[in-house]
Amino acid sequence: MTPDPQAARARANWPVQDSALLSAAGTKLNSRGRQTRAHLLEVAIEVLAGGGTEPISANRIAKQAGVSWGTVQHQFGDLDGLWVAVVTEIHTRSWTPGRGPGPDLTGSPEQRIETAIDVVWNYLETREGRALTALRHWLGPRRADVLAEYPRTAAALAAREQDWIEGFGYLMDGLDLDPDKLQDVRRLLPAAVRGLSGEQEFGFSTELGVARRTLARALAAYLS
Repeated sequence: MTPDPQAARARANWPVQDSALLSAAGTKLNSRGRQTRAHLLEVAIEVLAGGGTEPISANRIAKQAGVSWGTVQHQFGDLDGLWVAVVTEIHTRSWTPGRGPGPDLTGSPEQRIETAIDVVWNYLETREGRALTALRHWLGPRRADVLAEYPRTAAALAAREQDWIEGFGYLMDGLDLDPDKLQDVRRLLPAAVRGLSGEQEFGFSTELGVARRTLARALAAYLS
């Protein structure tokens, strides 16, 4: 499966994990500084995942973490730096091909699609998945606007898309299927599962298990 060029470029510009050892100014963090950074990221993920009606803001995160905005600035620089660190932290907690054992790769195309749907569905249910969804909503729907105001965060989110491309390629590996149709399914599936997950959140449907199986059958039929 051919990776998306834009996402691949974004991954190349994505902050490496070693950035967690440095302040926004590039100075090395001591043990206390690293602990503060880890605490801030944990609180930020908790705030994002928690939902609620209170607006998400850096000041809210700082207050809940028990630190000043100056501490957040020292660690991350600005809001773009905070959000990119959050996305990077979420990435380190998520499975990608080559990081730990992956799902079973046996079965028919329909069974593989069911596995892919389960992977996305289960991830959206995690705290990290909820946090990433909330951040996407907070940033807004227009990619161009996000890129202009939060360029590093936009690059990190694009890199997360590359994770999905690689993960889907892993799940479908070894099947003799039309590569163009596989690309179509890969593009559709996350949005379709997010839609079903939204139905669960708002309680509009009680037969989402049936809907997920139907989605798998429909996509498998398209691939065949």
